[in-house]
Formats: sequence, C-alpha cells, structure tokens
Amino acid sequence: MRSSLKIILSILCLSVSAQLFAQDVKTSFKFDFGSGKAAKSYTKITPQDTTADKTGYGFDFGSKVTAVVRDAKKSLTGDYITSDKPFYFSVNIPEGNYKVTVTLGDIKGTSTATVKAESRRLMLEKVQTSNDTKKISFIVNIRKPQISTGGEVRRNPREIGKYDWDDKLTLEFNDTQPCVDAVEIEKVDDQITIFLAGNSTVVDQDEEPWCAWGQMITRFLKPGVAVADHAESGLTLGSFLGSHRLDKVLSVAKPGDYLFIEFGHNDQKEKGPNDGAWKSYTERFKTFIIAPGKSK
Repeated sequence: MRSSLKIILSILCLSVSAQLFAQDVKTSFKFDFGSGKAAKSYTKITPQDTTADKTGYGFDFGSKVTAVVRDAKKSLTGDYITSDKPFYFSVNIPEGNYKVTVTLGDIKGTSTATVKAESRRLMLEKVQTSNDTKKISFIVNIRKPQISTGGEVRRNPREIGKYDWDDKLTLEFNDTQPCVDAVEIEKVDDQITIFLAGNSTVVDQDEEPWCAWGQMITRFLKPGVAVADHAESGLTLGSFLGSHRLDKVLSVAKPGDYLFIEFGHNDQKEKGPNDGAWKSYTERFKTFIIAPGKSK
C-alpha cells in the first residue's frame, strides 16, 4: 500500500512539473538592439549578450558586434547593433512556425542588410535605408529531430549540430552595413507550410558559395507561407523514407499544407533487382503521393 502511494505521488509530481515546464516555455519575444534605454515591453540586447549567458537568447557563434547610439530619446530606433562581418543572433524556442519582424536601418545614415535564418535560408535581400528604418516580417520554420508519433529522424553525421536541427532559431545579419534596431519573434499556427523533400539541389547548404533552390525560395514568399526544408544531400526516395523524414513531415503537416518532392538525381545510381527508375522509384513515389501517412 505504501509503495503504491509513493508511485501515485511520483506520477502526480511529474505531471505537475511537466505542466509548469510547459507554461514556462516562451514562444514570443521582443528585443531592442543597442546600448540605449530599452523600448517599452522590449528586452534590451547589447553586445555583451550572448547565448553563453544561459538566458536562452543572444549573439551566437563568436559574433563580434558594435552598438551605435544616434538619438537617446528614441528608444527603439535611436540605437542599433552592427558589424563589418556577418553576425548571428539565436533564441531557444520550441518547434513550429514563427513570424519574425526585424527593424533595420540608421536614422542618421545609410544601411544595407541581408538576413538569413537557420542554415543560410535567405529571408531578406539587400534591404536598403537612408536616414530611416524599415520594419519587415517573414516566416521561419523551426524543426527538431524528434517525431511525435515515436522515434526521431536518422540524420547523417554532417547534420549533427547543423543549425536546422538544433534547439534554436538563428538569424544571420550581413551585407555592407547591416544596422539592426529590433527583432520580434512570435509563434504562429495559421501559416500554410510547404514541406520540401529532396537532395543536395534542395537542401539548406551550410557553406558559401553553395546554395540550393530550397533555401532561396523563402526570399520570394510573404508572411502567410512557411517553408520547412527537410531535404538532405545524397538522399533518394528510399533513404528519405528509411531515415524517417517522411514520417517527420507527416507528423507535423496539417490540412492545407503542401509537400514538394524532387528526387531522381541520386535514385538513378541505385543498383539491384528491385532498384532503379523502373521499379523502386515508381513504387516509392506512390508512398509519397497516393498513401500519405503510410510510409514504410
């Protein structure tokens, strides 16, 4: 009896702890960049704020930035953060789609900024301002390897530690004079999501100058549409299925979403009695198109 009571109490404690933890997970942030006074309802971000401070947000990957004050009376746009090298800002957030709104520019000078997300996903290209600021929004999809229906995506060694699979939303600011005044992040559940399945021609490439169409298409979409790029270099229809990537897509897709599929480049190299374009390629495509939710 005493043993049973201990088990019940333990279960209750775990349940309460899980509920409290879920309540503490933030999915909305407002950051004011610079060294001046923080704007009302915003969290001030200075060059000293790094993710190493264990706050869950800050400049990342050794970024070296400078704070510039133009008008101390203007709390949000009167100061900004800049650098002559690309710099990164990360925030720990749960999986999902997020509306990111950036305020860019210098109220007493010129600014040119390009913004990328996660592994070099192009979001904004050469946003130019002159003695002014611009406020622009875009959607970033955040994914985790865990699958809600059980198991997780089997990743290649090169994917371990990749920005697309970590616990953070990462923004990269670069170009000739990127001036960042503010960043707002808000989880949104009403976006149409385009899921991408493919290989190296689709994947979010990590290193310059390589890129794929899957990480560039985001540049041409307005808020309302999210892109979830699940492609990986070297994959075929078979290895996409075998690594549980389609299972992952189906576990988070909702009615109204899309799945764009591009394979064939690597599939032609498969050898064996049931491999190749005439057998396995056709059969596997049926799994993607005709019977979603029944991936093998």
